Amino acid sequence: MAAIGDGPAERLIGQTLLDAWYVEARIRIDDGISGASRSACYRARSPSGQPAFVKAFDFRREELAGDTDSLEMMVREFNYERNVHIFCRDSGINRVTRIYGAGKINVNGEVVHFLICEWADKCLREHQPPGDSNVSASDRFAALRDVASALAQLHYAGIAHQDAKPSNAVCPEDGAIMLADLGSSSCQNLDAPPHDSQVLVGQPNYAPYELLYERPPAGWHIRRFGCDLFLLGNLCFTTFTGGSLSYLTLHAIPSQLRPTEFAGEYEEVVPHLVEAHHMLVRHFLEQAVPEPCAEDATRIVLSLCHPDPFRRGHSRNLSANGNPFGLERFISNFDLLAKRAQVLSHGRR
Repeated sequence: MAAIGDGPAERLIGQTLLDAWYVEARIRIDDGISGASRSACYRARSPSGQPAFVKAFDFRREELAGDTDSLEMMVREFNYERNVHIFCRDSGINRVTRIYGAGKINVNGEVVHFLICEWADKCLREHQPPGDSNVSASDRFAALRDVASALAQLHYAGIAHQDAKPSNAVCPEDGAIMLADLGSSSCQNLDAPPHDSQVLVGQPNYAPYELLYERPPAGWHIRRFGCDLFLLGNLCFTTFTGGSLSYLTLHAIPSQLRPTEFAGEYEEVVPHLVEAHHMLVRHFLEQAVPEPCAEDATRIVLSLCHPDPFRRGHSRNLSANGNPFGLERFISNFDLLAKRAQVLSHGRR
């Protein structure tokens, strides 16, 4: 986790938040989490023993530096993350970690803002380590079905997650895998957060090619829901192979065509990305996915992660003038693959 120094957000252990949640331990998270450079995370517990996840925000550096613009932006980001969680809760979305409360606390004369959300013991990266052959294909496909269902719920409510990755898919003890961390999301029904002006807000390792080239397509839906489709496909690829499709594809094309070097139009590099994309997806998934499932898994990733965002999505949706960002067919595909893989594993015993 990126360090935030010895600010007040680092000193919440032993504090009681909202007169109910006792902060008992610090937890470490990966650098890719939204706001990691100015937040600290904890496990808290209610008087009844219910655990919770606490994300504490430290705005002290900007206050001390007198950087009012940065401070205002951080406060807006905190308010947005709180509001989008509340919006999800009030909209009946149950595939995203719920918010229990939000507020601020005075720590030795300094104010710390915090969010209190549903606790999950593990994330998908820990529960199903990417590329680990000991994890069954059935379990991996079932997890992908759950993530796709969570994204579908968000999309129906007008929310794009924009940072779906192994560490943001979490595993409660009793229930389906859920999505966490809405700090990079965008919601059509709320005031735009400051990060809406940024081309890329999630972790670059998993991001769609067009955002890495800083060539986002015009239009809210294709830019943001199209990003979520790519992230779902990349999650499928990563969970089976252990590597990110974005990273591998960009290192399979000539160096002068990579985002750090290329200055032309994105359309010029798309054919090169498509060629590398098709080659790598087939090569890696044919080795990592059981044979009766590999072809369908390959087709899913090729569709979800197409380098041209206007050709991204299920082929039936694209050809029938349906919702190009619809996830229902992919949910059914992952569910079918989970059942097929389970039958296959039973047949091998």
